[in-house]
Amino acid sequence: MRIVGVIAEYNPFHLGHAHQLREARQLAQADAVVVVMSGCFTQRGDAALLSPADRARMALECGADAVFALPAVWAVRDAEHFALGGTALLSGLGCDAISFGTETADLPLLQETARLLEKPGEGFNAAVRAHMNDGVPYPAAVAAAMEEAHPGCGALLAQPNSTLAVCYLRAMLRLGTSMDVCPVVRLGGYHATALTEALPSATALRGAILRGDWSRIKSAMPGAAYEILREAAQAGRLHQRAALDGALMYRLRTMTAEDYAHLPDVSEGIEHRLMHAAEAALSREELLQAAKTRRYPYARLSRMATHALLGITDDLLEGEALPGAAWLLGFRQEVRGLFAHFREKGSLPIIGKAADADRAQPWISAELRACDVWALGAGLPSGLALRQGVTVI
Repeated sequence: MRIVGVIAEYNPFHLGHAHQLREARQLAQADAVVVVMSGCFTQRGDAALLSPADRARMALECGADAVFALPAVWAVRDAEHFALGGTALLSGLGCDAISFGTETADLPLLQETARLLEKPGEGFNAAVRAHMNDGVPYPAAVAAAMEEAHPGCGALLAQPNSTLAVCYLRAMLRLGTSMDVCPVVRLGGYHATALTEALPSATALRGAILRGDWSRIKSAMPGAAYEILREAAQAGRLHQRAALDGALMYRLRTMTAEDYAHLPDVSEGIEHRLMHAAEAALSREELLQAAKTRRYPYARLSRMATHALLGITDDLLEGEALPGAAWLLGFRQEVRGLFAHFREKGSLPIIGKAADADRAQPWISAELRACDVWALGAGLPSGLALRQGVTVI
C-alpha cells in the first residue's frame, strides 16, 4: 500500500481542498490519502468554525481515507513549528509521500529555499537583524534577506502557500524523512474575500457563513461537506465568533507580568504591547487591532492570545518538540490494509479514544483543555474530546 499525507485545517472544507486531495492521490499514485488536521484552534490562533469531528467527517466524505489531529501545541504555532508537527506525524505514520499546496510548481526552487533557511550562515542572519532593526517584521525580514542573497528564493516567502511549502521541506530535512514530495499548484487567492473564484478561499467561505449567504456557501463546497455544515449550523454546533472574548479578556486582565513573560514566542517587548492593549480592549478583535504594529503582526499576537486562553506556556512547548502519538479522528473502513501499514511502516502509537490518552502528558492535557474551551464558545458542555469519538465511514 502507498500512502500520501496532507496537512490541513479545513476551516471549513471547500472545493479547493477536494481538488488538492484528488491531485495528491494522483500525483503520488497513492492507494490512500491521510490527513493531519488542526484540532479546535488554527495556526493563526482562531477558534475553528466546526468541531474536529465535523471537519474530519467532511474530509472523509470528500477524498480523505483517514484523518488525524494536529494538537494545539503544534497547530497554534508559527509556520515553522506547525509544519514540523504535521510532517512529524505523517512521517511517524509511515506515509510514503507528502503533498501540499503552493503558488509555484518549481520544486527545486522550493527545496533550495528550504536548504538555505536550514543552514543560513552568519551573513544571512546579520541581514535579517538589519531589516528587523528597521522595523520590518521577522517573516518579511527573512524574505528580504533571502531575496538579497538568492534572487528568486525570497519572493517565495511572500506567498502564503509557498512559505508553508518551504516549512514542510525544512521539516523533512530536520527529521531526515525520505517521503516523496508532490506539490499541488494552488488555484485562487489564499486570502481572497469574495466567493467569485472557481476554487474559493477558506477566508471568503467563512465570511459567507458569518453573513448567512447559504446559496454562495453551497456553490463553494462539495455537496457532502455542505450538508455537514448545514446540519451542524441547524444543531447549534458552530463556534460563535466572539463567544470566547469575555473569557479571553478576563484571562489577560488577571495575568501578571510574569505570566505574560512566559507566553510562547515572547521577545522584544511584545508581551508589554499585548498586556497594555488588554487594559482597554473589550473584545479579541479590539485587542489585536490595538496591539499590532509592523513589528508585531496580527497573527503572532493572535497566537499569543490563544496561548494565554488555553494556558499554554513556553516551558510546555519547549518540552514538546515532536508529537509522541497520533490522535485518530476518523477513517474510511473500506480502505483495507491502512492500519496494517501504520503498524508496519510507522513508528507512532495511535490514540483511538480520548479516554485512553495519557493525561499526564502535557500536550494531551493541553489538547483536552483546548477542546473544552472551544466547546464553551460553541455553547456545548465540556468533555468534547471524550464524546466525539472516532468517525467511521
